[in-house]
Order: sequence, then C-alpha cells, then structure tokens
Amino acid sequence: MTTPARDLVAAAFSESLARAARQHGWQGWEREAIEVEVPANAEHGDYATSVAMRLAKTLRRPPREIAGAIKDQLDLRPPLASAEVAGNGFVNVRLDVAWLRGQVDAIIADGADYGRSETLRGRRIQVEFVSANPTGPLTLANARGGPLGDVLSSVLRFAGAEVQREYYVEDGGTQVKRFGESVAIRYRQLFGEEVEVPQDAYPGEYVTEIAAQIKEKHGDIYRALSLEEQGRVFAPMAIDWVVADAQRVTRKFGITFDSWFKQSSFLESGYFTKTLEELRGRGCLVDRDGAVWFETPEARALDREGEEGWVVIRSNGDPTYLGTDIAYHRLCLEERGIDLKINVWGANTHYHLLQMKIALPALGIAEDRWSVVLYQYVRFLHEGVLQRMGRRTGLFLMLEDVLEAVGKDATRFLLLQRGADSQLDFDFELAVQQSNDNPVYYVQYAHARIASIFRTAAERGITPDGADLAA
Repeated sequence: MTTPARDLVAAAFSESLARAARQHGWQGWEREAIEVEVPANAEHGDYATSVAMRLAKTLRRPPREIAGAIKDQLDLRPPLASAEVAGNGFVNVRLDVAWLRGQVDAIIADGADYGRSETLRGRRIQVEFVSANPTGPLTLANARGGPLGDVLSSVLRFAGAEVQREYYVEDGGTQVKRFGESVAIRYRQLFGEEVEVPQDAYPGEYVTEIAAQIKEKHGDIYRALSLEEQGRVFAPMAIDWVVADAQRVTRKFGITFDSWFKQSSFLESGYFTKTLEELRGRGCLVDRDGAVWFETPEARALDREGEEGWVVIRSNGDPTYLGTDIAYHRLCLEERGIDLKINVWGANTHYHLLQMKIALPALGIAEDRWSVVLYQYVRFLHEGVLQRMGRRTGLFLMLEDVLEAVGKDATRFLLLQRGADSQLDFDFELAVQQSNDNPVYYVQYAHARIASIFRTAAERGITPDGADLAA
C-alpha cells in the first residue's frame, strides 16, 4: 500500500515541528494539528502548512520565526526537494521530481488500491445526506447533496473507516399530518365526493396516485372515517410510498443507502421525551407561553427575531425540527455506536447549524464528534431543453426526469464540478451537447480514446512490461 504524498509531507512537517520544539523549548505545541494544503498559486510550491500562524499565540513568537524554525528542521530528502518560508508564516515545500516520476510504477502496481489507507481504521462514521422531506418525490433541489455525500462516504471508506450512508426520514410533525389529509381528500374524490382542496394541501399527481393505490388495495373500508382520522391512517402509508420511490430514484442516481432511519422510531419509543428530560435536568429547558423552549445564555445571545427560535415543543404539543434533531443526533452518537456523524446540509440551514453547536454540547456531546458540510444551492439554466425532450418542468424539477434526460454520470459530474461552498450553474443545454464545450462529454471522449489506444496496443502485442515508466 503506497502512502499518499500529502500524508508523507504531513509526517515530515510533524517531525520537523517536534524537533524545532525540542530545540527551542516550546510548550503547548502538541495541541495544534498539522494541516497540509495545496497552494492556490502553483509558484508557491506543491504543498504548504499554516501551522506556524496558528501556533503564534500559544508560543508567543512571530509566525515567520516559528515557520523558519520548522523549515530549518525539515529533512530534505525524497519526497521533499526544497522548502521556504512565505507570506505571514507559511512553510511551502516542493516535491522531488525524480521521486514523482517513480510514483508511476507505484500507481500501476497498486492499481485501483492506489492511495488507499488505514488512517481511519476502527472508526465508525455516519454520513447523512439528501434526507428530503418525505412528502413528495425527490426534486433536483435535493440533488446536489446526493453526489457530495456519496463521494465523501467513498473517500472515508477508502481511508479505512466503517461508513454508514444514512437517509433520515422526518416522518413526524405538522407536515406529515397535512400530507396524510391531502391524500385523504384525493381518496374521497376518487369515490366521487366533492371535497374542497385547501390552499396548504399538497398538490401533485403523486398524491392522487397514492390515494388510488390505497383505494385499489383497501377499497372503501376507510370511507366512514372522518377526514382527520383518514389522514392519520393514510400518512404512514403515504410516507412508505415516498420512501420506496426515493429508494428507487437514488439507486438510479448511483446511491445506495445503508440505512433509512425514521424519526417516528424515537418519537414512539420515548427517546425524544428522555432527551428532553435530560436537557431539563441540566437546566436547559423552560416552559413559556404553553411551549417548551431550549434556553441557555448562549441560546439567548444567538436568538433572532422572526424565527421560531429555540422552541423544542410547540404549544399544540408537536415537536419542532430543532427538538427532534437534538434527539436524533444524541441517539446516533450515544446509542447507535457512531464515532463521528457528518451531515450534508443545504446552505439555508446555517442558523440551525449554529443552534446545534450550542444544543449538543449542553448534552455533553463534544463538537468534534459531528460535522456539517454546507452546500450552496444550484441555479438551473435552459430548462426548456427538458420540455423539448418531453420532460416535466414547472415549480419543481423531478430528479428522475433529469436523470432520464441527462444521464446519471453526467448529472453527478456536473453537480460535483465545483466545491460545496461555491454556487453552481447546471446548464441543461450544455449537459446534453456532444461537444468539447460539455466537460462531461470531453472526459468521456478522452476515456474512449485512451481505451482505444490500449485495445490497439493489445492487438499488436505491445505491453508496458519492462518499460521505463519514470522516464
């Protein structure tokens, strides 16, 4: 197993920092982790670390002085060729060219395992992503988090971790009640009843489809129930339909989840109530205006007007998103054996992220046991291409329609072409072009040409055996 260059550079920085600390008598340096990055400007070298700047306060020394001491202690032998201090205290290094050429042999020898490591061996990591509201089919608005979470899971597993891909099904609360009653209205209409559809009811052909399936399977046995009672009965059936549909579509998207975890499981088991009891015992809950609020000095400092804020149980008795999410994270980290929980969330959850950073430590859960990847939403251009291809457009673009029009690989590629923290344009017109302007087509064309070269070489009996691959 070949050690990646970044890991070798990080190890070299760690050793040089330790030697510099012994030479100069530094104290407290051990608490600062070495982070290695690729400089934005290639002229600044192949790798760099800013550890000197982060240590300046602890060591009470100028960053450039610390950086110089670290540089002087670097062992400049392959893979390292040179080092320099730059800017306010960066240490930049360049890799040895001969060593780099020699990696070609290592890459070929390792094959698909090149870069695999055991760095995270023994760690159970959960990556929770997509997790769209279970009240309708998956839309393209939910899509960007899918490839991000899936690829992140693969990378963590490649580094030796035991990874669980989780889809969190939020099948509780007011939205589910409204969803069940929306299906009940369509169920009644299928029997010829004239029922007025409220403005807040869920629209869409899928609601009627769910109602039709209930009618086909159960007939009129629910007709005598009130609309509210029908809604309670139909809600879990409707959720199961949506979850089954999401499982089918995410498989089309190239994603297979290990767990579809329902919120209702810990609401019904009493774990949510136990979590609130724990918070109350720690002095973090107060009763006000008929509701239950999370309240600490940190929470009051973060509170914003116009938000539901820190309510964990509404005055009507329904749990809030904040309340259930606190319980869900506690359950994962304290009862389900997860060492690290990573959530892939949309950028509109930033305030909720700040709330969770206050609420979870109140339960004694260390902040380094969970993390969030926030992604910016996607702007979709030239949706008319889908209309010309016979696909549905309108208020929501269905993910399945886009997959069928553009293709799984192209959709994943285009959604991953920029970092999660960058806004992304998804151009449908470009996505279906077969030209070099389309980055997906360009990569696929390059792959086809390379495969053709290998086929031709094999036909002529040409192999790389014995070749000087480092030349």
